[in-house]
Amino acid sequence: MTRLGMLIQADKCIGCSICTRACKDEFIGQNFPGYSAAQPAPDRGFGPSEWPNQAQTLSLWVQPGQNWINFSEVETGTWPNVTAKFVYQPCMQCANAPCQAADTNNAVTTRPDGILLIDPTKSKGQRQVASACPYQRAYWNPAQSIVQKCTFCAHLVDKGGTPRCVEACPLSVIVFGDISDPNSAISKQITALNAKPLRPEYGTKPSVYYSGLT
Repeated sequence: MTRLGMLIQADKCIGCSICTRACKDEFIGQNFPGYSAAQPAPDRGFGPSEWPNQAQTLSLWVQPGQNWINFSEVETGTWPNVTAKFVYQPCMQCANAPCQAADTNNAVTTRPDGILLIDPTKSKGQRQVASACPYQRAYWNPAQSIVQKCTFCAHLVDKGGTPRCVEACPLSVIVFGDISDPNSAISKQITALNAKPLRPEYGTKPSVYYSGLT
C-alpha cells in the first residue's frame, strides 16, 4: 500500500526559505474544498496573545503567521568548529498521529496514500487537536476556531503533481515519493543516506525522514 513521505537532506539546505514562501503563496487566502481552508494572512493570528503556545521569533528564516513549513536553525559542534544546519519541518504525516487520537469527531483522517488531513468544518472548536502535536506542526486558527496544518499539497498530488515546497526548492533538498516501496527513488535514498525521522522516541511513526543531522 502506498505511503507518501518526504526525505529532507539537512546538509544540503541553505535556509533560503523559498519553500516556506511557496507554501504561503499556495495556501494564503485560498480554500481547497475537501482538503483545507485558506491559510490566514500573516497580519492575523500572530503573536503570543493569540498563539500562546506557538509564539514565534522573527528571523530571516521564520515568516510571520502560520508556518505550515517551519525552519529551525541548529548549531552543532563546539567552538571554533561550529556548523549551522537548517531543519525544515512540515507536518510529519504520522501513521500513529497524536492529533488524530485527540480528535473527537473524525475531523482528522488518514488517506489510503498516508496523507493526514484535518477537515476544516469538523475541527471547529477542537483546539486540543492542535495542542496534541508533539512537533508543534498544527495550528489553531482563532479567527475561525479551526485546526490547520500542512497537507502535503494533497490537492496537487491528486492531479499528478508534487507539493509546492518540493517543486520550489532550488537545491532539491526535499524528495517526495512512496516510502512503502523499497524500489522507489525516495526509499533507496533513505536507505543510502541512513535517514531517520525526527524524535522517534515519540512513537508517532512519521512519514518524513532526515539525513545530514547529528
